Amino acid sequence: MDSKIKNVVFDLGGVLVNLDFDSCLNAFRTAGFTDIDQQVCQFRGKGLFSQFEKGEITPEAFREAIRKQTSQSLTDRKIDDMWNLMLLDIPREKLELLLDLRGRYMVYLLSNTNKIHWDYACEHMFSYRGFRINDFFEETFLSFEMHQAKPDKKIYELMMKEANILPEETFFIDDSEDNCKAAGALGIQTRHYHIGEDLSLLFE
Repeated sequence: MDSKIKNVVFDLGGVLVNLDFDSCLNAFRTAGFTDIDQQVCQFRGKGLFSQFEKGEITPEAFREAIRKQTSQSLTDRKIDDMWNLMLLDIPREKLELLLDLRGRYMVYLLSNTNKIHWDYACEHMFSYRGFRINDFFEETFLSFEMHQAKPDKKIYELMMKEANILPEETFFIDDSEDNCKAAGALGIQTRHYHIGEDLSLLFE
């Protein structure tokens, strides 16, 4: 990694958080959401999940839309539980790495996520050894709060402006090649992360 790097930006799902799409989608299918696959394919379009990710609809509206798609009268809690099946865990070594990096870099999070997943992650995944979410990151940049999503260049530009950081001093790690390309086009150094890769090796 370049010696002039001062800022490290992590993606959340697929880089820090292990994901399980199948369990989540199967739960929705079982509840009667028959075209869940088609809806998820529109994730990057104008579908329900994309709208939720960009904060264009509230959690309440999201749950209501799910109820309309299913044959059951699902409670808010049941919908949230099914939706959160997508999030497995953050391995301890990654949490330790984040804490270690905070001593050497400005560490940020840039994630396409939604309020239900984010609240769950904060409560269950970043409460570690007495630390909370703010102990791991200088700032968090979340699609549902910014009303922008990767790989649109606007979300990177907004992040850099708000954090007051320079692209050439910034290293971005994401599991999507498109997201890395978009950041790279703005002069940010990137790493396309693959599942199972040891993140700590990038900082030796």
